[in-house]
Amino acid sequence: MDSNVFRKFSNKKPHLNIGVGLVVFALVAFTVWFVVLKKGTQKILSPFSRQGKDGWSLGNIDEVINPMTGEKVNKKDAPWYESRPFAVMINNHTDARPQANLINADLVYEIVAEGGITRFLAFFESSAPEKIGPVRSTREYYLVLVKELGDAAIMHIGWSPQALTAIETWPVRSLARGGATFWRENPKNVATEHTAYVNGKDLRALMDKLGWSGVGEFRVWKFKDNAKKYESSPAATEVTIDFWYKGDYSAGFKYNPQANSYLRFTGYDSNNQLVSHIDQITGKQLEYKNVIVQFVSEVPIAGDDKNRLTYELTGSGEGLVFIDGKVTKVTWSKESRDARTLFYDLNGKEIEFNRGKFWISAVPDRNKDQTVYK
Repeated sequence: MDSNVFRKFSNKKPHLNIGVGLVVFALVAFTVWFVVLKKGTQKILSPFSRQGKDGWSLGNIDEVINPMTGEKVNKKDAPWYESRPFAVMINNHTDARPQANLINADLVYEIVAEGGITRFLAFFESSAPEKIGPVRSTREYYLVLVKELGDAAIMHIGWSPQALTAIETWPVRSLARGGATFWRENPKNVATEHTAYVNGKDLRALMDKLGWSGVGEFRVWKFKDNAKKYESSPAATEVTIDFWYKGDYSAGFKYNPQANSYLRFTGYDSNNQLVSHIDQITGKQLEYKNVIVQFVSEVPIAGDDKNRLTYELTGSGEGLVFIDGKVTKVTWSKESRDARTLFYDLNGKEIEFNRGKFWISAVPDRNKDQTVYK
């Protein structure tokens, strides 16, 4: 505190300080009486609580809400409730498939890493699986997403020069730089970079050791409980996305009306049919309540020795939101590196998502017409 300011406070006459204190005490006492005794059933929440903010429904006072998925959970079943999320960079090379426990991530981003090959940034809040991977290196633009989700921790193996600068200067909570361990499995005899796995519980323990425990606050998206919210939107029960070109790294989604969710597919087989995206551990197909296509600018990095690209995730742009077997054209906005990306319909109203897991594909805006739905 500025010394002059301190002096101004300390030079006040004692009786004035006492008077102000009594007034403040009386106001606080009245507020507590009104809320707790008068209202009886209401609960006072800290301004940093993960309940009751940004339109969250309080419901039962023992109920908490997953801030990434909007799912309501009994607090006793949510040991993650007071922890920040962690992210893992997950390989999507054909030799890295099927991935382990990608199915248990609360939110997954898919963005091109190099040569039209996509890579996944998977955020884990409600679970910490004991095998996640294969793990790969990170790029700077993935770290922009890490910063917006409560300054999450991230596990990766390797980095681009730009990402290393970001890790050291923004800074970023890099578990790799913090000493995280991994192991390799290679039953298919593939290249080494497709074989590394990590334990989510070990990552959580390392976060605690590094002093990264505690809640990371972030802007929570809006969630709906009205099944007919977007019933007037056009139908979209099948979606295909070619980030650069049709092939092994194309993505597909098919609406499952029984679960009101989208089943995920990845690449094509020899008969030109989409291949189900299966989890290595559970043997189940990946499935999402909310699928977002976010069109972003793809820009070469000037002077990069490997001709790397970057994707502009701050600013604004267009996109598509697929929920309830329908499609809504949207705009997106991210005011700064640390701000949450928000999605709006064409009338300027913030999108209300289904409670459940998210898949977000960041697609080069030069290829908008390569996202097809029917």
